[in-house]
Amino acid sequence: MIDLLLTVEGVLTFLNAILVAIVMYHFVQSYKEVKSRFTLGLLLFSSILLVQVIFSLPAAALSGVTYAPEAVVFDIISSSFELVALLIFLNLVRK
Repeated sequence: MIDLLLTVEGVLTFLNAILVAIVMYHFVQSYKEVKSRFTLGLLLFSSILLVQVIFSLPAAALSGVTYAPEAVVFDIISSSFELVALLIFLNLVRK
């Protein structure tokens, strides 16, 4: 059971990292056109967000330490909300 939960959490984290990278790509393209401090700030923000997503990979899967399934479920819920938020943000950025 815990292996399945960790796999789901890992997939969600991976999808979040891909979405942040896509958002970051759009900010780079915008910065090339506009070269304003605001777009540079957005690029810095997305870079920090990408680092956060990478470091939020399931620690249990990487360290071999076992966690309670309830704790992993809360991480899955958090990652799911982050995924939805990133999808909405990406939709706004692309327009």
